[in-house]
Amino acid sequence: MSQGNSKLFAITTALFVVLAIIFFTLSITSIGQFTAQKKRVHHMEQQLLAGKSEILKVPEMIGKLRVADKSNKQLEGQVAELTEASKERKSELNELKKELTTVTIAKLVLETDRAGYTKNLVEARQAVRELREHGSTDYSIDEIEEIPAEPSHEATHEPEASSENIPLKNVWE
Repeated sequence: MSQGNSKLFAITTALFVVLAIIFFTLSITSIGQFTAQKKRVHHMEQQLLAGKSEILKVPEMIGKLRVADKSNKQLEGQVAELTEASKERKSELNELKKELTTVTIAKLVLETDRAGYTKNLVEARQAVRELREHGSTDYSIDEIEEIPAEPSHEATHEPEASSENIPLKNVWE
């Protein structure tokens, strides 16, 4: 029976060795799966923490966007005001140009009239001289007063007239 016991012992030992190999293989597989699962969990925790920090930045970014939007609206308001002021200045400039044109035309008309007055005065003086030279007594030359060569500015100054009241032709012609 010793031979039977040793056979039984050998079979039992072989059975235990096979079971040990199976358990060892299962344990290594389980440990590998556990380690892989642990790495995945750790990686997911890092992603969650990174996402949490990014999520915490969202209110800060929203605040910055609101400030930027507010300043943008203020700048748009300023641009609109400046555009309106520019249009007003352009209309004022156009009105001033019209007034300048009117004043220039009035000045030219007055200078033309003045030239006509001067021409008439020169002709009148020449006529008086000729009459004096000929000694004509038919005309009362002594009663004619000397007229200055050019009338003074104060004597001929008239209030400004609009271009509508200024005649377009020389009144002496």
